Amino acid sequence: MKSKSVKKLFIPSVYLVAVLSVVGCIYLTINTLGAYFKESDEFKYSINGVTEIPSKPVQPVQAEDVKEPNSGSNIIRPYNSDKVSIGRNFYDFEADSKKQENAIIFYENTYMQNTGVDYISDTEFNVISVLSGKVISVESDENLGNIIKIEHDKDIVTVYEGIDKITKKVGDIVNQGEVLGVSSKSIINSNFASSLHFEVYYKGEVIDPESFYTLNINDL
Repeated sequence: MKSKSVKKLFIPSVYLVAVLSVVGCIYLTINTLGAYFKESDEFKYSINGVTEIPSKPVQPVQAEDVKEPNSGSNIIRPYNSDKVSIGRNFYDFEADSKKQENAIIFYENTYMQNTGVDYISDTEFNVISVLSGKVISVESDENLGNIIKIEHDKDIVTVYEGIDKITKKVGDIVNQGEVLGVSSKSIINSNFASSLHFEVYYKGEVIDPESFYTLNINDL
């Protein structure tokens, strides 16, 4: 009796399992199709069939978000007149004899090596700051004339000797290209009509100003 009852129950159970399996497959198929169509709404297809995530419009850049490029990184000359030339060179031990001869100062029967460049002109010219910085000294010397020293970033100090009509005082902040005064005539440079003696110190060492202009302060 039990075996017949079990046999009768076994066959319906098999059909029930089969039906549940079919229903489960249909359910999974419906869910898969639903996810596919939902996903297709969020993607766009290119011509070659490659899917791409839709891009969002780029927000316009506000004026305050734009950063200006660094200004004043290129070093300028201490004058803005095209009538200025070199009257006396910086004394370079490796220079040729002609240039070295032009870099010797003869004063009171004494020969001295020039530690800067003397810029000259037949007429007065504006003397300007080669870089932005701070005035650390304003002095007057009997032989050299009025002297302004400016301290800049990267351990650079520039010296402007023999100038008149000084517009700055100690502690003033100056911008690159700002007028410091005008060229003049000192006892040392008495043979020039109007001149500026200009020196550059980098980390305490004097360097040739003519090689200084070719540098970028950000590279120092």
